[in-house]
Amino acid sequence: MNDFEKRLQDIAKESFIKETFSRPSSTLLSTSNASSPPPYQAPPKSDYLTFNTVDVFTTTRFRGNQLAIVHVPAALSLAGPSALPKDLKQTIACEFNFSETVFLHEPVPSPSPRRLDIFTLKEELPFAGHPVIGTIAHVCQSVEPPLERVTLLCKAGVIEGRYDRKEKMAEAEIPHAIRIHHQPVEGRAVLKTQPYLSRTSIVTSDLPVVSIVRGMAFILVSLPSVKPHLEKLDVGHFDVDDSYVTLDEGWEESLVGTYFYAITSHPNEKITRIRTRMLEPSVGEDSATGSAACTLASFLSLKDGKANKAHKTYEYCIQQGVEMGRDSEIFVRVTLDANGKAVHKVVLAGRAVLMTQGIMMLPEA
Repeated sequence: MNDFEKRLQDIAKESFIKETFSRPSSTLLSTSNASSPPPYQAPPKSDYLTFNTVDVFTTTRFRGNQLAIVHVPAALSLAGPSALPKDLKQTIACEFNFSETVFLHEPVPSPSPRRLDIFTLKEELPFAGHPVIGTIAHVCQSVEPPLERVTLLCKAGVIEGRYDRKEKMAEAEIPHAIRIHHQPVEGRAVLKTQPYLSRTSIVTSDLPVVSIVRGMAFILVSLPSVKPHLEKLDVGHFDVDDSYVTLDEGWEESLVGTYFYAITSHPNEKITRIRTRMLEPSVGEDSATGSAACTLASFLSLKDGKANKAHKTYEYCIQQGVEMGRDSEIFVRVTLDANGKAVHKVVLAGRAVLMTQGIMMLPEA
């Protein structure tokens, strides 16, 4: 527990916690000095949690993608799943109402990988990009001097995080199992949800469906330009009919988002620059989607790798959230194997800025 969290506990004990956990009124009335502040019982750690919120993939507050980081003390982790059950985590995620909320466990024993549970408003995810980058940046920045490395353990596997103090850049090597599903999605499935695109002839072919890990899949929709095509997407009633999406056997249980993109860089530039928008029914529009960015970067790298075996490492700068007023900048580096036919390594990078810090009261037993 860092100094800030200890200070938060002291503040809590001196203010609203003493009212919540005060002695019964009958006991208070029997005290000799009725005008003195009522005594209180300090709550056990299981009665409240500390949290931070950060904006991820940006250095400007109120931009990027919002993330809530709820700190889970070692004592609560050791008490077992019933101490902080999954349904309560889901409820807490809904309380924050961000696209994702994470539960960061203190290492047990220390030092060891820090467990990271990732929740959307509807479900737990095996992996998500902006929660990983936001957590790495926050953990490394919350001590002085900043840490340079941290290891996280999420459902998709172990993630080695690094932090560049000078650039204030967090990066993570992403566990991946790239899967281009055999059954693409018909273009008309997306056109039904997009009035503007349906009046054009730019989405005529089938659309690839790609997973970065089991449980995370994206329909990738290439558009020729930002203006007017990407800018005119309809967000309000977006929902691709499930009947059009068929994932490979063993991959069926998955979040499926639709990732629209337009390449904005010149073909000869070293870094490929892309503007994107991610739409998914439970989220609506997401301002920065690291998992989708990794998926798209891997797909494009494999596509080019088959034609250009001499080129093994690809770099991408992906801008998302512009239309929402929450500009985000996501960096991805993909390295292919020697044959250019498989992804060897995916590195996701970005920055984050602290927004809020506080205490969350838990439900009474």
